[in-house]
Amino acid sequence: MSAVAVRAMFRSHPERPAHADAMSRSIDACFSCVETCTACGDACLSERDVAHFVSCIRLNLDCAAVCSATGSILSRANKAGHRQLLEAQLANCIAFCRACAAECARHAEMHRHCHVCAEACTACAEACNDMLNSLRMPS
Repeated sequence: MSAVAVRAMFRSHPERPAHADAMSRSIDACFSCVETCTACGDACLSERDVAHFVSCIRLNLDCAAVCSATGSILSRANKAGHRQLLEAQLANCIAFCRACAAECARHAEMHRHCHVCAEACTACAEACNDMLNSLRMPS
């Protein structure tokens, strides 16, 4: 689901969720990161020296799982009473994205798939950080 579709969904939501723009950007970034990390992990498995990519593959898989959960949680707009849990999930997603971006950056010069993945992870961390900051400010 694209950010445009998510924003339209939030506009039609009976409770009109606060921070809908930041939330839709985060959702879009999370699911983009899921796809990119999954593809990067697969590309790493196709490299000649797979053992060299074990840490990268594991972070790709973990980051994809955390981003998938985060995107799904954010997609459920009604967060009344669960703000601390949402903040913790966003902080966790940011941490995984930053770790995966750093690992992929180590390989990015020689492996284009890692370069693309590092960019997607960085974008997701930034979008989730913006969402986290918007939660901490009045809507």
